[in-house]
Amino acid sequence: MKAFIFSLDSFVAFTLALVAIYTLIFFSAIPSSYYYLLTQGQYLTKDTLYSLSTSDCVSPQFSCDLSHSSLLDNIVFGTNSETNVYDSIGKVVPSQFGYTLEYSQDNGQTWIPLYDTSSAALSVAGDPHARTKLKMSVSSQVVVFQNPNDLADKNAPDPFTYETCNGGQVGPVLTCASSPSNAPAGVGGAGVYVPSPSFRLVRLTIFI
Repeated sequence: MKAFIFSLDSFVAFTLALVAIYTLIFFSAIPSSYYYLLTQGQYLTKDTLYSLSTSDCVSPQFSCDLSHSSLLDNIVFGTNSETNVYDSIGKVVPSQFGYTLEYSQDNGQTWIPLYDTSSAALSVAGDPHARTKLKMSVSSQVVVFQNPNDLADKNAPDPFTYETCNGGQVGPVLTCASSPSNAPAGVGGAGVYVPSPSFRLVRLTIFI
């Protein structure tokens, strides 16, 4: 009798162990929605930054202080950034997500927020997007450049037309040059012909 009870107890324990193992295998084989949510957020941040950086700021809906520049340029380097972000990124990101747009001038050492739906001080009043990070947070980055020269300098004749060795004739020959003939003054004053562009690293973070 004792042997039967011992055998039955062992059989029940073995059965329960098998059920537990198969249950773990079954649930671990089911893809988690968290990873799909991460992928969706990653695509959304990358596509949003790409669209802003390749779209000219010409719509009267936006405040375009920098002419002939992209919408992202005006957001990062222009004024009224908060309104431009709300009218652009705010229309792309679904309301169940929250987002933060920030930039860095020191290769990502420090980040300066431009817009943050989790902060009332850094977002437009009545923004319906999420304000708390509960499940996930994913971000993408892009580099934004700004040419400090005016558009007139860009449209001027080629600044690298040097005096050649052929009787002082002005032409595009770069060899045998003595001095530039009509190069515009750069950012550093006369003699600076290749200006140093200013750049910022921009990061868009989407959370839910």
